[in-house]
Amino acid sequence: MVNYMRAEFYKVFHRRYTYIFLLVLLACEGLLVAGWAFTNANGNDVGFDFGAGVLAMMLSVGLYCTVLTGDLVFSDQYKFNTLKNEVSYGLSRLRIYLGKLLVSCITALVLCAVIIATYVGMCWLVLPHDMATAGQTLSNLGFCLLVALPVWLGCQALVMMFFFLLRSNTVASFLIVGVIMAVPQVLKLLGAMVHPVFRYAYNVMLTPVLDAAPNMVGDWRLVGFACAVGAGWFLMSTAIGVVIFRKREIN
Repeated sequence: MVNYMRAEFYKVFHRRYTYIFLLVLLACEGLLVAGWAFTNANGNDVGFDFGAGVLAMMLSVGLYCTVLTGDLVFSDQYKFNTLKNEVSYGLSRLRIYLGKLLVSCITALVLCAVIIATYVGMCWLVLPHDMATAGQTLSNLGFCLLVALPVWLGCQALVMMFFFLLRSNTVASFLIVGVIMAVPQVLKLLGAMVHPVFRYAYNVMLTPVLDAAPNMVGDWRLVGFACAVGAGWFLMSTAIGVVIFRKREIN
């Protein structure tokens, strides 16, 4: 498993796509912070507390980024028949599935750390900050990220399940976005109009717990709930993906 993961990491971090993805996100962050600095120079007062706090309101964006980090690892392997080659070489399907899943999760964590650290660093350097409140802002942000982390990992497992089970990465990506964006709204509507049981289903979807985080800072019950939701999605997606992938024909 270690050798397989090492080979997967080599592929991921020797792809231009990885660095283009990272540079585009960092450039967007730079433009955002530069825009705030420009408005400050013209009389506005956008400080570090607001700039860093924006991250807490954008936690759901991390769910969509898992589609890209999953694609970095899986990279249309059905289309190019590379997955068939791995199976023909004698690698077990369980090793292939779990290896790519773990590599995608670790890659996502590394890129997430770089992106968040760079953004917070730019806000600190460019935007005015008060040492008395900056510490509390960072503490609140840390709490929100702690809530988001297990949910992001659960979503990453969902992404890899779809990529393994569908031959088209494009179709898989649209379905994943539907699960993230559309399904919770449908369940919320059904919960309000049909039966409360749909409301309970809505609460364990991926986005609601992230949306609640900025308003529940310091409530550690939310962290526990987020861990349960993330673990549920991770284990369910992985179990379904492994069972079906082990049975399907690859041609």
